[in-house]
Formats: sequence, C-alpha cells, structure tokens
Amino acid sequence: MKTPLTPLEPVLRALNIFGSRPAIQAGEAALSYSELADRTARLVTLLRDCDLTSGAHVLLVSPNTPDALLAFCAVPLAGGVIVPLNPAFNNEALNFLSGHADPVVALVDTGCLARVAERLGKLNIPIIEIGDASDLGARLRAVSPAPLEVSPTLDEDSPISINYTSGTTSDPKGVMVTHRNAYINLSNLLYHLNLRPGSVYLHALPLAHGNGWGSAWAVTAAGGTHVMPGSDDPRELRQALLTRGITHLFASPAILTPLADSAAPMTLPRPVRLLLAGTLPPPHLLEQLQTQGFQVLHGYGLTETNAVMTVSELDPEEGDTRVLSRQGHPMMFGGQVRVVAEDGQPVPADGFTPGEIVIRGNQVMKGYYRNRAATRRALDGGWLHTGDLAVVHPDGRVDILDRAGDLLTIAGQSVSSAQIEAVLYRHPSVREAVVVAAHPQPDQTCAVAFVTLHPGAGVRGEELRGFCTPHLPEYALPSPVYLVAKLPKTASGKVLKHVLRAQARETQMRETQTREK
Repeated sequence: MKTPLTPLEPVLRALNIFGSRPAIQAGEAALSYSELADRTARLVTLLRDCDLTSGAHVLLVSPNTPDALLAFCAVPLAGGVIVPLNPAFNNEALNFLSGHADPVVALVDTGCLARVAERLGKLNIPIIEIGDASDLGARLRAVSPAPLEVSPTLDEDSPISINYTSGTTSDPKGVMVTHRNAYINLSNLLYHLNLRPGSVYLHALPLAHGNGWGSAWAVTAAGGTHVMPGSDDPRELRQALLTRGITHLFASPAILTPLADSAAPMTLPRPVRLLLAGTLPPPHLLEQLQTQGFQVLHGYGLTETNAVMTVSELDPEEGDTRVLSRQGHPMMFGGQVRVVAEDGQPVPADGFTPGEIVIRGNQVMKGYYRNRAATRRALDGGWLHTGDLAVVHPDGRVDILDRAGDLLTIAGQSVSSAQIEAVLYRHPSVREAVVVAAHPQPDQTCAVAFVTLHPGAGVRGEELRGFCTPHLPEYALPSPVYLVAKLPKTASGKVLKHVLRAQARETQMRETQTREK
C-alpha cells in the first residue's frame, strides 16, 4: 500500500494525541493541543465557506502570531496551498505578489490590513482578518468544526506552500514546496534537532521565511510548544530564552548577533539546541554562542531546498570549532550535494579547489510559480544550481566561499569576500563586516569593507585595515574600510551587497572629484 507523504499526517497525530499539552504560548495566553485542533477544524470550515477548493491558494500576510501558526495547520488540511508573504516586504512588493500568487482568499493580520486591502479588494479576494485585534475567535465559534483528515486524493507532489524568495517585481520567484518536500524536511528536523514532546521552540524566524525553515509543521508534529514572542526585538528574544524554558531555536546570524553581544553577556539557564543558517557566521559568533550554552548546528540551504539541506555539528572528539563554520554534510534524508567545476565534474575534496554547489534530492522544489524560465535555469540538467561557490574538505564537509557573483578578482587573483570578512571578524571591536568589490579605475578592482562596531568601540577604519595586513596578501587588503551605523538588509536579514557596491561607487566618485578640484 502506498499513501502520500505529507507533514499533515504527523501534524494530525499530534492534534489527536497530545490533548492538554501546551501547543502555543504567546505572552500570558496559551493554547493546548486540543484547543489548537478545535480552532484548526473550525478554520477549515471557514475557509471552505469562502469557496476554497483543492489546490487553491490562500494568502497569509501576518507577523508571527498564534493565528498565523493556526493557518499553517488549517489551510493545507482544507485542501489549500498556503502563500505566506513577509510583512517586512515593502508595500509595492506585497501588493504585486498578492496578485501574482492568484489567491482565492486571504488571511490578513489587522496590523497589515491597510497595506493590502485596496489591492485585494480590486482582485475581489475575500479577507479573513486574523490576529489579536481581529474577531476571528468569534467567527470560529459561529461555525461547526470540519473533520480533520488528509484527503484521500492528495497528490504528494502537489504544492503545500508557495514561498517567495524576495519581494522583487521584476523576476518573481515563488518557490513551490510540495507535500513530499515538506515531509522530508520535517523528518530531517525531527532527527537532527531531536525534537520531542516537551520541546519548547522559540519563533525568532518569520514563519513567512521558508515556513519558518519547516518549524511550522515539525514542532507541532513533535508535540512541542511554539513560543511566539511579541516582536523580533532582541530584548524580547533574550527575555524568552532566559525565562520561557526554551529548548530549541532556529535563527540566522543577523538575529543572533545582538543576542551574542559581548557588551551584554547572557548565560542560558539550560542548553538550547540551535540551528544556525542563512548567511556565513563569523567565527567569534560561533564561539560566543557555544559559551552562552547553545548547542550549535550550522546548516545551509535555500528556499528552493525547502530551507536547510546540510548540517555541520561539532564532534567532541574533533575539538576544532573551525569545523563548525563549514556547512557540513547533507542531512539524513537530504539527498545529494555536490561541488562541481564549470564542466560539471565534482571538484577534488582538497579544501582548496572551488566550484558551484548543485543539489538533487527530495527537498528540492517543484519549481517557481508562474516563472518557467527561472525554473529551467535553476533546475538545468536535473540538479538545482545554487550559484554558491564552495570547496570540499577531505572529510567531505562543504565549505562555502561566496556567491558566484561575489567572488572578487583582484590583480588577477581570485579572492573570496568571506575570507576577508573572516579576518575582520577577528578584531574584538567588529560586530558585522561585509566586503564587496569596487572599481576605482575602469581597469582596477579592489576590496571595500563595510563594518559595524560593538557599542563603545572606538577603532578607526585605517586601524582595521592595518589589523588585516599580517593575515592577507597585499592585493586582498580592504581599501578602504568604511565604518557604518548599520548595514542594508533584506526582510530575512541578508545583507544587500548591491546597495553597498553602489555606495562604494558613489563614495569613490565623490572622493575622485574632490581630489581633482
């Protein structure tokens, strides 16, 4: 007998058997598993009353709230495909993607309603308001609960969610994650993170970002407790880690850097299993997190791989934290990850020869919604082409150098911006460091660094350049080093390098004009 692989089956198991266990905590409010099951069943009815049919899309525009998490249970159980949009997208992007996603109904937090109501109204999309300020509770009590079950006609290769990788309107990439994708991701998270009944997970990541890297379904399936902080303010996250009995956390370096600030040290009351991914973490951040009591797993993946795909965990016998800075091996059910040269052949496992990471496996997306050209480019030859450059070490661990477009060629030599950033991070005053290429002359390329400092630090850019001198060849030294108050970032916390390149170009043009006067 064959039944479809879907995260809905383990989610239904949890809703059926964990009864009085706490499912969601938000401030002083709490929801048990039996209460979550009842609200899920009633929201299924409400969605179907809005003419939701199998395979139709349901838009979700909301910060992390209990109602947003409820949507991740109810929408697919009602037969729909959930399309979460990050409220951090600007209004133009939110309104464009609201139309591009072809929803038949929208779940919108009252705090976001003004931003999308006009657009959804023009599209004749019915809106169900959600969130603390909404009347969702009353609307749910007014309807009967639907039977909670997986449709017997469910196709495991049909989408369960569509996740947009950015808010761009020029080349929209809505990643179609299938039920099978999500099931494999859930299995990997249960195994590698050791999620169990009694686990307490802190939602620091937006649920709109790769379905919270799969936490929306995995934590529920495990019978764990979802803790929803009131905001993404680092002070709230810190307070939750110290007082809420947190056992698990998924986060990017952008989220973790304020929590690991040496100027405000924190010691966890109990070990917290941390899945760290998103961008390359500086070595000192990994060390600080371990000192605080985090059990760090360093992962790598893309929205196109249903979030995290590989993981590196420090073996106590290895004793070298540098191993943890690598992106590691494929997860238990992660499939195949290769680093290949331009001819498509795997590079040697020498820790030196760079190539592009390509991936094939059950977590790789079905494709981009309504973007066949981008799908063909990404899945050329039956492999997902990531655009990430890496080397493979003798132990088989993958180690990312850069994005393909971020590898610098200076004085005829290839230089990884990540290697320069790693040196800058060794300085105790440096909080964040990003290196981009600049062109002071048409035929000349140099590395330019943008650096934020820890509070109270008084180091100058020239001093940081001098600090790098013993550790880098002359051509790779950042020149200049700009000290900035903050770095431009996407809604998911990734640094906008193209903005920094433009800033470097404009600054150098002004400096050239000043010298010529």
